[in-house]
Amino acid sequence: MEEFMGYYYLFWVCIFGLCLGSFYNVVILRSLSDESIIFPPSKCPKCQNKLKAWHNIPILSYILLRGKCAYCKEKISIQYPIIEFITMCLFAFTYIKFGLTWQALLGIILSSCLLIMTVTDIKEQLVDCNIAIGLSIIGLVYNWLVNGTPVDSILGLLAGALIMELLARFGYLIAKKRAFGEADTYVAGALGACFGVNGLLTVLAYSLIASMFFILPMFLYKQYKLNNKFTCITFILFTLSLLVFKFYFQNFIMLSLVAIIGLTLCYSILKGIKEETTSTYLPLVPAFTLGALYYFFF
Repeated sequence: MEEFMGYYYLFWVCIFGLCLGSFYNVVILRSLSDESIIFPPSKCPKCQNKLKAWHNIPILSYILLRGKCAYCKEKISIQYPIIEFITMCLFAFTYIKFGLTWQALLGIILSSCLLIMTVTDIKEQLVDCNIAIGLSIIGLVYNWLVNGTPVDSILGLLAGALIMELLARFGYLIAKKRAFGEADTYVAGALGACFGVNGLLTVLAYSLIASMFFILPMFLYKQYKLNNKFTCITFILFTLSLLVFKFYFQNFIMLSLVAIIGLTLCYSILKGIKEETTSTYLPLVPAFTLGALYYFFF
């Protein structure tokens, strides 16, 4: 009976995740267009026709409509079913991992906020700071109610905001502008509020690793398109020297070489930012998301 109830709860958690995933698509779309997330009701972004209830069934409607609007036959972005599916998986895994607990509730809120901010950051390099502020408040309240004190949460919030803001302003020394956007400071502060100081540092370390596989390839592709061969070559040399130090020669000379190449790479990146005509930044929130979720779940 207990096993049956577990599957029963899991089923409704998945349904809840699908429904909220559908709502998150609205939040993502309208946060980029400054529209209200409540009014007007769901509509086709192309023909503006109001969608009926059966047009909004998560995943199923996309399949039945063959990925097209029921009115104008304009293609519907594959983003919609993907976000719904990811949300369902995150909710289901949270329930499987933590059951019906306060930690599971934090996991659902955390993964939801990070998912929304990640998608908007990837699509338009924009993040709604209000979501990060809300997550900060939830982190503070959670640690106060569950752990009995919000002190470590407050210190984590301040540490996250301070670390990222100092790194961002370091760009002024070379590029005469921020190294990355202000929203990343809010997100780091929110993660500090959720995990405390020690948890924040671990998350930032995981995020740095994630950035090696997500952000830097995007940056290098951009540099390649701009014909900035020096940055690309320096990155390759930095990666190779880091691997050699890790697996073959762990001595002071090799470490110094890694540091020199790393500093050269940082200088080249900041110089590239300075020479850009627009103030666009690479998305950091996806790396934060991967680091935070890995730390929270594993």
